[in-house]
Amino acid sequence: MEPTQWTLTETFQFPAEYGKAVSAQEVKVTAGYTEHQTEDAVRLSGIYHVAANVGFDGEGKEATLDSDAILIDDVDVQDQSGYFEYAVPLLVDLPTSADGQLTATVIDASATATDDGSLAVMWTVEAKLANVEAVAQNVEGELTKTALATDETAKESKQEVAQVTEETTTAAVTPDLESSQVETVTGYVDDNEMLAFINDLEDDVTVTSFRLNDVFVE
Repeated sequence: MEPTQWTLTETFQFPAEYGKAVSAQEVKVTAGYTEHQTEDAVRLSGIYHVAANVGFDGEGKEATLDSDAILIDDVDVQDQSGYFEYAVPLLVDLPTSADGQLTATVIDASATATDDGSLAVMWTVEAKLANVEAVAQNVEGELTKTALATDETAKESKQEVAQVTEETTTAAVTPDLESSQVETVTGYVDDNEMLAFINDLEDDVTVTSFRLNDVFVE
């Protein structure tokens, strides 16, 4: 599908207390929409968001109202400079000559003060197929970020497991010094008591052990 363009114009009028609009200081138009497939077209529906700064003469004269103009009641005015926003309906059907997602973007917007004190805003919209290659690169970039984050999380988990394993192994192989010392002292005391017991035996009592078959029996 070749890029398709269309141009729209809206005229805005303001309360007489501000006087006539004499200049358009800044204007911005943004397209917001949803895409819907019909039998023979792709339908875009939503709004054009218009935001503009406009200068007034401040004379407060009654202006001739145009029946086709949009009256803006809510204007933020300071020192004869006003700001307003307005939503213009967006509804357009585009041919389905190619598959893919469409994008509609405002490529140009301008505003002009008219002789009767109104503000005429004009904007041009371009619709075209989304850049499939760019979309694929964006998706690939997001997948790469996700993979790197997952890999970093896995490395941190492995480090934590290794640290816990090392601490557990160290605790298992390190002897309890206090328990070891108690066992050594206890064994030493038992040996001394046995020696004392042997020393107290009579001379005719032997402490040498014999196997039964080594002793002669009459």
